[in-house]
Order: sequence, then C-alpha cells, then structure tokens
Amino acid sequence: MHLILMCRSLTTAQKAAGILQKAGIFASVTKAPQSANPSGCTYGVKIADRNLKAAMDTLEAAGIRIERTLEAPERTRHGARE
Repeated sequence: MHLILMCRSLTTAQKAAGILQKAGIFASVTKAPQSANPSGCTYGVKIADRNLKAAMDTLEAAGIRIERTLEAPERTRHGARE
C-alpha cells in the first residue's frame, strides 16, 4: 500500500520528495485525488506505507510541514486508478 503525504504546494512537494530521496526513501510527487481537495489542485509525495515514520521524521527535521496523509488509490493492471 502507498500513502500520499499532502503538501501546501507543488514546490513543497518537490522539495519534500528530494529530501526523502536523499535520505534513501523512495518518493514521488503526485497530484492528489480530486476528493482530497474539491476546490482545487493539491500535490503530495507518494511513499510506501512502511516508510511513513522515517519519512515524517525526516521531513520534520527538515522543517517541511505535512498537511495530512491519505491512502493512495491503487492502480489496476492496465494502469488506471480504481
């Protein structure tokens, strides 16, 4: 399972992903599902759920604030989201 760590902006999500990558945690910037913020676009960092504690500790130490955490939609065999 994957999680999305919601950020305030695309720039913050990109910065967070870079920090996590340098710490050895695979992370990718992703657009959050529309249900996460119906009034506009929101970006976050997608990580494996097993890395949540390490990612949150790393980002806190770097001064990056995570707004909330969502479960990432899983992809089907053909790449579409469920």
